[in-house]
Amino acid sequence: MVVGQGAREHALAWALARSPHVEQVTVAPGNAGTLTEPQVRNLALATDQVDAIAKHAEAEHLDLVVVGPEGPLVAGLVDRLDEAGVASIGPPSHLAVLEGSKIYCKRFCETHAIPTAPARIHARLEEALEDIASRQGPMVIKASGLCAGKGVVVAETRAEAEAAARTLFTLSAAREGILVESCLRGWETSYIVLANGTRYLAWPSAQDHKRLRSGNLGPNTGGMGAFSPSPGMTPALETRIRQTIIEPTLNALAEARTPYRGFLYAGIMVDASGVPHLLEFNCRLGDPETQALLFRLESDPYEMLDAAARGQLDSCKPRWKPEPALTVVLASPGYPGPCETGAPISGLDAPHEMGVKIFHAATRPGPAKPITDGGRVLSVTATGANLEAARQRAYARIRQIAFTGMQYREDIGLVSSP
Repeated sequence: MVVGQGAREHALAWALARSPHVEQVTVAPGNAGTLTEPQVRNLALATDQVDAIAKHAEAEHLDLVVVGPEGPLVAGLVDRLDEAGVASIGPPSHLAVLEGSKIYCKRFCETHAIPTAPARIHARLEEALEDIASRQGPMVIKASGLCAGKGVVVAETRAEAEAAARTLFTLSAAREGILVESCLRGWETSYIVLANGTRYLAWPSAQDHKRLRSGNLGPNTGGMGAFSPSPGMTPALETRIRQTIIEPTLNALAEARTPYRGFLYAGIMVDASGVPHLLEFNCRLGDPETQALLFRLESDPYEMLDAAARGQLDSCKPRWKPEPALTVVLASPGYPGPCETGAPISGLDAPHEMGVKIFHAATRPGPAKPITDGGRVLSVTATGANLEAARQRAYARIRQIAFTGMQYREDIGLVSSP
């Protein structure tokens, strides 16, 4: 079973269904795209129905459950699966707090000397505004709780920072408070590992595009596109990320007798001196990075995930295609704010060249064709001999697709590391 309904979950279901070990993949709840995949079926259970999902997995004797989004992890789905004796990928709720609470994550990093931006934590708006007034230059304002990638504001001025603090304090995600951070400058990369205890498999690097509009303009989003590998990633930098961020985290958890199981995603800022700093931890695969990464996976995904769930990572050696892959997100009008939905999507069945796949996110079946059902609607993913070839394939396919108000960035793969 794959838990979730976005493009990340569509990509996971598509990849797993191709494994010779897998007879059927159930997606809870899935979308209009997962409905079309061979050996894949949807189950009408929302991701917050953690008890019902766990009971279904136990009753159906499912061999493996892969939890896609962060919400059910924080809500304790893996805890319930563990109690039921069902193998799963994802940490229990007391470890998912690394993502569920940015305040907890910041304190964890400070305790274990993991490089990250200096920050102050504020439980009251008045305190945050006083802090902001005392600072010069750009700063980052973060709500502590889950915000689907939209609870972070990079403020260039005090006025922007004050407005962000006022807005974030109205959200339920700020119940615990907000953080006011120094703004790190450099280039970003995503580094994902699949772990069980202190053992882990590193996935290839990827680079996300968080801002809404081309040229890295507009508000932060859950991600408007990604590509892999990241051109700025070198063996020396990768070693430094492992030694200063990934391994200290896994070691600290193991020493506290709470070994980590599942995906650990590190959002990294590499400064002008080449030093990596942790921006955030996610306790699951990234979206849209997953779509590009799974397009590059050559070996069997089930074997790797099953090995991680059962503590047998030493026996697994995944293979990755050398060719790059790229994904572009098509979003509804209004995203990342309130969105107009219910628009028919045309062009999904148009003839196209090989090496391209459309992963559905916010879609549901309509009377004649799928219709939009949320913010990020589709992820158009392509591979090619080089990054530019992958770009050309993806954007050629995008030109065949249409729905009312469709918006997307035109520079995915062009905005990269220095």
